[in-house]
Amino acid sequence: MPKEMTVCPHCGEKSARRVLTNLNVDKEPGLREAVQDLSCFRWMCPNCGVSSLVVDPCLYHDMTNQFMVWLSPEGRPQEVGGFDPLAGYTLRYVDDLNAFREKINVLERGLDDRAVELMKLLLLFQLHRDLDVVELLFHALDEQDGTFTFVAVLSDGAEQYISMPGDTYRRLAADVNERLFTNNREFQKINLDWAKEALELLHS
Repeated sequence: MPKEMTVCPHCGEKSARRVLTNLNVDKEPGLREAVQDLSCFRWMCPNCGVSSLVVDPCLYHDMTNQFMVWLSPEGRPQEVGGFDPLAGYTLRYVDDLNAFREKINVLERGLDDRAVELMKLLLLFQLHRDLDVVELLFHALDEQDGTFTFVAVLSDGAEQYISMPGDTYRRLAADVNERLFTNNREFQKINLDWAKEALELLHS
């Protein structure tokens, strides 16, 4: 891994830090959990011993489930050299850690993240009538009954779990597959902004 000098936000001292750039969970399975609990993004300052969260642009590669997700805080990421865009992969990019973990959680289950984002948008329309929701994230899928669970983060920091039936997902997945085109030859940002535009297209 490359190194760069990093200023500790606690003590202000500058120290060398290994930069995280590639995460291949087939070659290093433990990285999956390290991403979900954020431990791979934590850096301990050798001067004061305080641990800080440091986010570098990095590529998450799941060869088994055939997807790649760029964590790219500064916008559209660089393309992956030597990669065949026709290899059947889902290519996505996100700009923050919560979206990074959520996108991995969705794609490793073989779900269509476009349909999941539309589900979140429809759910937000309902929740905003009664709750001040600042973030809504996919949480889990019940493999037995197909129920989707989302976690809503409220403005006061509280979390509320909400379920949606699997039939909603299946209808939306069918709609986006039949009526919307997503370029799979380059990395796409599929989020709530995309869902708002997609919903307008589906209703037009």
